[in-house]
Amino acid sequence: MDEKAFHTSLVTPEQVVLETDAIFAVVPASDGLQGILPYHAPLISKMKIGILKLETHTEVHQFMVNGGYMQMKDNALTILTDEAIAESAVTADLIAAEQAKADALPETTPEEVQARKQAMVRVSVLKKLSPVQ
Repeated sequence: MDEKAFHTSLVTPEQVVLETDAIFAVVPASDGLQGILPYHAPLISKMKIGILKLETHTEVHQFMVNGGYMQMKDNALTILTDEAIAESAVTADLIAAEQAKADALPETTPEEVQARKQAMVRVSVLKKLSPVQ
């Protein structure tokens, strides 16, 4: 790894989604977007549903992450999330299916209203990642 990069691991319960050396990351932290550069100070943060952006020297990776946690320590960024959907996997069919799921959720209790809001945020994030707007 060169001195202008940091090791990055994106992990879900099922798999290691991506291991790369990044030069910049934007993480959807619970209190706003968090920018990460090489040798960032140690940091642990809760994440919200949003777009994770990882830039390497040659490419940009973007994922919808479904919450989780991130840690920056010893020039390594570790991202633990329940789900990570790569930008390349976002299709109109996926967005339509997620929209249908969100529309079908009841809204009779405060918990159900919150679940529906989260589902709609998920749809919104997927639409932002979609190559076809």
